Amino acid sequence: MKYFKKIIGNHGAYAKYYLQERSEEVDPQRKFPTMVICPGGAFMMTSFREDEAVTLRFLDEGFNVVVVHYATNGADKYLGKSSDQLPKKPVSLFPNSLVELAQAVSYLKEHATDWGVNENYICVGGFSAGANIAAQLGVYWQEDWLEKLVGKPKEFYRPTHLMLGYGAYDLSDNGNSRYTKMPEIMSYTRHALLGTVDPSKDQLDKVNPIKHISSFTPPTFLWQTVKDEIVNVQGTIDFEQALFNKNVPFEAHIFNEGGHGLSLADLRTGNDQKQVNFQVSKWFDLFIEWLAPQKSQRATFFSVD
Repeated sequence: MKYFKKIIGNHGAYAKYYLQERSEEVDPQRKFPTMVICPGGAFMMTSFREDEAVTLRFLDEGFNVVVVHYATNGADKYLGKSSDQLPKKPVSLFPNSLVELAQAVSYLKEHATDWGVNENYICVGGFSAGANIAAQLGVYWQEDWLEKLVGKPKEFYRPTHLMLGYGAYDLSDNGNSRYTKMPEIMSYTRHALLGTVDPSKDQLDKVNPIKHISSFTPPTFLWQTVKDEIVNVQGTIDFEQALFNKNVPFEAHIFNEGGHGLSLADLRTGNDQKQVNFQVSKWFDLFIEWLAPQKSQRATFFSVD
């Protein structure tokens, strides 16, 4: 396996590239699928729990993995702070994270031939806030304004599939009205993404990917739990409804039990028993099986064409 880290942009973002290597003993012409991961963290940080352990699962399935640590100011710049103490111009302002993700994917695509990348499987996914960013790429990749900001042709960062875990899409009060435990976190999230704790409807709609789903949106796999105490499961339901309305292929799994931020939902990523849920942990296998081009076999991504 090859591994390297690349700085993305000028705000502190970076991407970690884990690349499978061809072997003369196995298949010297093999092409590998890729999973691009955006960890969550309320746009204030990127979570380790949604990084390394998830990477190892995909590597074990024969995927290349790219983990995009989009630029953030850090949770310490937000938690416990009053509105006048928050960063004046957050590095995570929209569309910075989207552009950083697109640039990380572009770098992979530029080297696809040398690295044996199967360009039919450049999957982009994320968790919570990271799912929002991944979904932004899925709904905005075809836009001219994004191409200008990225500085690369659109096809260089077009995702072939999306994987969205407990995504935070609707950041309006209406979108999270049944949750009152953590209103300050929602305020911080809005500020980190939009530069204000009280954004306008137009601003909120701009960063809600559900509002921008179209026929250009790639096939999408979504999962969440009903009892997610931070992000309303209605967002995932609305997302799948919008995909259905636009005839975009999708698969969605909504589990009843389990809270927010489960990641792999096992002991590798759980810091207490509440983050371990055997039923929810099956999302990974369900995703791999959904993605597989032949449903009679699991590992049918590898191509020598």
